[in-house]
Amino acid sequence: MGKLVWNRQHFIKDPDTGKRQARPNPDSEWVIQEVPELRIVDEDLWDAVKARQASVSASRNTRDTSSPDHFREKRRPRYLFSGLSKCGCCGGGYSMISGTLLGCSTARNKGTCDNRTNMRREELERRVIDALNCPGFTGERFVQ
Repeated sequence: MGKLVWNRQHFIKDPDTGKRQARPNPDSEWVIQEVPELRIVDEDLWDAVKARQASVSASRNTRDTSSPDHFREKRRPRYLFSGLSKCGCCGGGYSMISGTLLGCSTARNKGTCDNRTNMRREELERRVIDALNCPGFTGERFVQ
């Protein structure tokens, strides 16, 4: 920002304890001094970042659920494959069963799937990344 702001607050002494207590001054009493040499980021980059932050904030506030991936667009996933892993038997989503285990959500919640196999999240991530790094990998296998 490259600004120094003076007179934001004043202090009063508490008569009981003798300690100083900060009280804010009105914005109209602030003294603002431009100091360009204190600027860490140039103005163009600052404006671009602020515009990007505003657009991300605005997109999060919309309620468009037409996209099949709308939840993933609203909130960043905690884990690498959150919301992307599917059950091989029923096509239902895989979710965290415990702190480290993934399992079929349909089998666990609805009971309509027979796949009771659980997998450690780290193991799933390692296997997928190893498959992507193998020399014979072509993107055609991973269209979905």
